[in-house]
Amino acid sequence: TYGKTPLMLSMLGGIVGDEAVQGAMSAYTKAWSFKHPSPWDFVFFMNNALKQDLGWFWYYWLWTTESVDGRIAKVATAGARTTVTVQQDGQMPSPIVLKIKFAAPGTALASVTGATVRTVDPQTAIVTWPVDVWFNGNRTFDAVIQTGRAIESMTLDPMCRFPDRNPNDNLWP
Repeated sequence: TYGKTPLMLSMLGGIVGDEAVQGAMSAYTKAWSFKHPSPWDFVFFMNNALKQDLGWFWYYWLWTTESVDGRIAKVATAGARTTVTVQQDGQMPSPIVLKIKFAAPGTALASVTGATVRTVDPQTAIVTWPVDVWFNGNRTFDAVIQTGRAIESMTLDPMCRFPDRNPNDNLWP
């Protein structure tokens, strides 16, 4: 239990942002100091403080022993379009975060449908699709990236925010 809690809060920070989690935890501590909260009190408080229904998240972390296990299953390039197939082998869903390193510096990666893009440097971008891409029941997701630049490498969950059962299959090539 003691080792699981920091992993849970780290993953939650990877989903909603670290500052939001820190603020919600601070408010929770003030509201529940010297009281006897149940797990449900924690869940309801955090959902309200974070202004999201995170029932799926709490279910997996607090009431199951399921794990995250994503992997880069396939990468296919056709012209300026690269399709990265991400496979979810575990039962616990997590956002898809890809660190893309281009072969050469160039223009910043344009917007990606359904994702947020953060440029790290002229050769590197972090592209994030929300966790709800898994909520339709599919076990694979095709992350489509439109760019005319050659991709040198990709890493799934580059910051290791989601405790993946087998991180060795998160790299391409």
